[in-house]
Amino acid sequence: HDNNNPNRKEQFIMQMQAIAKGMAVGAAAGMLGYLISSASSGEKTKLKRRTVKAAHAIGAVMNSVSEMLR
Repeated sequence: HDNNNPNRKEQFIMQMQAIAKGMAVGAAAGMLGYLISSASSGEKTKLKRRTVKAAHAIGAVMNSVSEMLR
């Protein structure tokens, strides 16, 4: 076993990043669906916009974390 193989470490980081992004997107989608079902039409537009911004922010954080681990 070569646990210090940088390629394996990069693969692990990429997999964890993909899992974290998937979880964040799933949680945001679930929350958005719940909020939209009980929101007025004006609130729906704001919620969609905020959710997209939040998803982008989460992606940026994940990218920053993966860069720090390299």
